[in-house]
Amino acid sequence: MDIKLEYLITSEEFIEVVESVGWKTYSKEQIDKALNNTMYMVKAIVDGKLAGIGRVVGDYSIVCMLSDICVKPEFQGNGIGLKIVNELKRLIEDGVKEGEKMQIELTPTAGNEEFYKKAGFKYKPDVITGMYLWIKK
Repeated sequence: MDIKLEYLITSEEFIEVVESVGWKTYSKEQIDKALNNTMYMVKAIVDGKLAGIGRVVGDYSIVCMLSDICVKPEFQGNGIGLKIVNELKRLIEDGVKEGEKMQIELTPTAGNEEFYKKAGFKYKPDVITGMYLWIKK
């Protein structure tokens, strides 16, 4: 399986992927605005077909959030989601200067906590609702 990562997501691609998993979507205008205000975005192309997407939103300084990590059902279970998350983490880490830190937050859909643990995120439901990961240098 040839997985290629690209760094631009169109609103049509966004809608295609999120609707494939049954998520509610937004108007094209909302999606365009969201994508224009995204820190980092990644889409996965497998054998020339759109397979998944992921975004990072935040303040470019202290905190950011993984958002819309989504893989089409026919491509799930092949490590594509983890590849997207790891690439987003790399992009964030590249933006953190020596001596600084940035917190990555996420709110996984129910049952996906183990997936994010594999990507290095901490899950402590008795302490915090949600998950996090600090990128430190």
